[in-house]
Amino acid sequence: MSTMTRRNSRSRARLRVFGLMWVLVLLNFIDRSALSISLPSISEEFHISAQVKGWLLASFFWTYLLMQLPGGWLLDRFGPRRIVGAAGALWGLFQVLGGLVASGGLLVVTRLGLGASEAPVFPAGAKLNANWLPSAERARGATFIDMAAPFGAAVGGVLVTFLIGVTGSWRWAFVLTGVLTVLVSLLTYVYLRDTPEQHPRVDAGELAHIRSDVDPAAEAETDAVLPAVSDYARSRSFWGLWLGRLGWATVWWGIISWTPSYLSDSLGFSLAGLGWGTFVVYGFGVLGELSSGWATDRFRSRFQDWNRVMKVTLGISGVGSIVFILLIPTVTGHYAALALLSAAVFFNQMGGVYWAIPAWLAPRRQVGKVGSVMNIASSLGGAIAPVVMGYAIAAAGGEYVGAFVFLAIAAAVYLVGSLTVDFMKPFATARAAHTAVPASGGAVR
Repeated sequence: MSTMTRRNSRSRARLRVFGLMWVLVLLNFIDRSALSISLPSISEEFHISAQVKGWLLASFFWTYLLMQLPGGWLLDRFGPRRIVGAAGALWGLFQVLGGLVASGGLLVVTRLGLGASEAPVFPAGAKLNANWLPSAERARGATFIDMAAPFGAAVGGVLVTFLIGVTGSWRWAFVLTGVLTVLVSLLTYVYLRDTPEQHPRVDAGELAHIRSDVDPAAEAETDAVLPAVSDYARSRSFWGLWLGRLGWATVWWGIISWTPSYLSDSLGFSLAGLGWGTFVVYGFGVLGELSSGWATDRFRSRFQDWNRVMKVTLGISGVGSIVFILLIPTVTGHYAALALLSAAVFFNQMGGVYWAIPAWLAPRRQVGKVGSVMNIASSLGGAIAPVVMGYAIAAAGGEYVGAFVFLAIAAAVYLVGSLTVDFMKPFATARAAHTAVPASGGAVR
């Protein structure tokens, strides 16, 4: 019986790989959210207006956007292990420097460095998703990593407010979270491998499971048959993905950037209340991620109409986001505002399944690049949302109604873009090949 058990068992290295990536993304969002959580203290120290707050919050995304394509190229060229390890250590150092600055201008410089060094992380998750998981596990794999984002924002709210309260300064929150990021990135580099074939902890059983639905023709791909940029440019699905991601990210980054200030300025939350309030709001995003990942993989395995499965999931996400965002400015009570914000984040974060789409619909060797181009849309949304909302809030004399209407419009863009994607065929077909080859065990099968 013991011998049979050993034969039928298989290693679980892929779970530990994704667990480490989850922790790194968690720290990624703790580091990002440290600014928005600390902004009331920072704006008081540096005398920052609402408009300048918007530009400060958005500064991270300009270099984050510019480094997406170079980051995707580096991932495809050198692999996730080296790039993620180096990127994590570098952004941890920029986070530490952010706690040492003497002016708002220098803080912007450190945020630009943070954005540039964090750029490859989510495309690396998509690359690992394609390399380490069978197609049937990719929605859960994508949403598992992506749910670390709202959870990191939730934990960041509690952790940063705790550190500010204990140390008496927002600066120590930056320094300590940055040091922790450096340490975890080094651990990730030590354990991570680009493919399961390279990992000493992967046995034959686990490797067979991971490669159980790989198309042999896909493994024989050559550069000559890979889609070119022009092939993607003609793809309605690809542009639908990009537009949907832009709308989704505008909503998410608008909420994550301004929720602490909204709770503090409009509803009068204390420092402790601010930490726990943001924990509740972003914690519901984790539930949204988990529900969409579980439902998508479950129904994709049961039904052949994958278009319907994906569009129902993303349609519910988009409509729910619009409805609850529009309801937020109609209430003034603490609990009602938290409930509506939580619902809006829950439905928005159902869109975390987007990170499985490049692994389904792009050739394996282009997943890093396609994920990076998709993340350009995320970066652009993050760059736009805090600035537009800042000017809307300032124009309304501190009221947030116009800012939330803007987010509802962005949620509508997310909905329309998502419903445009055809999940039954690859994004693009190389002209020279005349026929599409799904490189990652994707939906075409």
